[in-house]
Amino acid sequence: MLPCNWRLLLCGINHTTASLEQREPLQLSRDELAPANAAIFKQNGLKEAIVVSTCNRIEFYLIAELHREAFEIVAEFYQNSKQIDILPLKEQFYIKKDKHVVDHLFRVTSGIDSMVLGENQIMGQGKEAYSASCAAKSAGKIIHRLFHQAFRIGKQVRTNTELGKGACSVASATIDLLRTKIKAIENPTILFIGLNKMITLAVSRLNRYGYNNFIFANRTREKAVEFGQQYHVDGFGLDNLADLLSQADVVVSCTGADEAIIDDNLISKALSLNENKQLLIADMAVPRDVDIKQDYPGLEIYDLEAVQEFVKEKQAKRRDAIPQAERIIEYKLEQFVYWYDSVRHEPAYNDLGEAYERTREHEMKKIMPMLDEDSRELVDRATKRLINKLLHIKNRSQSKAEQTE
Repeated sequence: MLPCNWRLLLCGINHTTASLEQREPLQLSRDELAPANAAIFKQNGLKEAIVVSTCNRIEFYLIAELHREAFEIVAEFYQNSKQIDILPLKEQFYIKKDKHVVDHLFRVTSGIDSMVLGENQIMGQGKEAYSASCAAKSAGKIIHRLFHQAFRIGKQVRTNTELGKGACSVASATIDLLRTKIKAIENPTILFIGLNKMITLAVSRLNRYGYNNFIFANRTREKAVEFGQQYHVDGFGLDNLADLLSQADVVVSCTGADEAIIDDNLISKALSLNENKQLLIADMAVPRDVDIKQDYPGLEIYDLEAVQEFVKEKQAKRRDAIPQAERIIEYKLEQFVYWYDSVRHEPAYNDLGEAYERTREHEMKKIMPMLDEDSRELVDRATKRLINKLLHIKNRSQSKAEQTE
């Protein structure tokens, strides 16, 4: 059997292995995904790569030659791209190989490995990551099949089990937490900062619960105005954020800013505009939008770690559905691993095809000068067909050998 010179690797960090504070500097925005795939793919010894970055996880799926280690690859990426040394966080990263990578991804897209069991937003985030990898041309045969299969399994689990029933996203869990805090406020003024899928989900959910006294603020004012028209309310830029905060009872923030947009200076100014101000802030962003060092009477702030604690008590029904989901995953995992094991030893995927072609070209150089133009074309086509047939015979004989083992 032709030896395999590569393997499937995963190096990741998530909400179960590291705190939000530890994960924040490592976060990659949607716009950074394609450049990140291109950057990591340039490293020596990599055949394929895809980066998945969500509010709760950053994961690197890699097809790497045997001499490369997953953490080493990711550490080199962060050092070169963000000038961050991740060695002090090595214990917070998890490393998986081959079959265990596949099992992990299937559990992620099924919502079993999410902070909110059955979370459906991860499917869209996974597809964004896959599109970014395709755009950077860092996805290949293995990643294409792996992620397409993962998306199918995620859909099947949500369709056929209780994991897909009810509210299944970080945004919905955040709003459920907020509702427990604002019941006593009659018709609260709710300020949304940022415009993205998380905010859209939050707005829609609050609106279904009967809340509609909204204000929208965004870095691009025109987008906030346009979005606000759907709810017949105003939209603003971020230049008058202190005034907007002074008007709000509740703030839901989720921007893609690299640094906090709500700090002590802004809060102090907002509270000074409205004495006895009570303000509740839900910060869904990673990195966080809110960085408050001082204590302020009447100010409550909830970030994703607070949401994580809240949902722990709310998921008993979905936990009961995990065994059924795991049976689906186990069956599909077995099918994928059978295909994966055969591909691992394909000559063409272990550079034998390239070796054959180099040998062909070397021999052709010797005889081409002795042939006329028509003969050269005939010989070129004939030798290429010969190479393809030899590779096919090699694959077929290898498959038969594996079936008899």
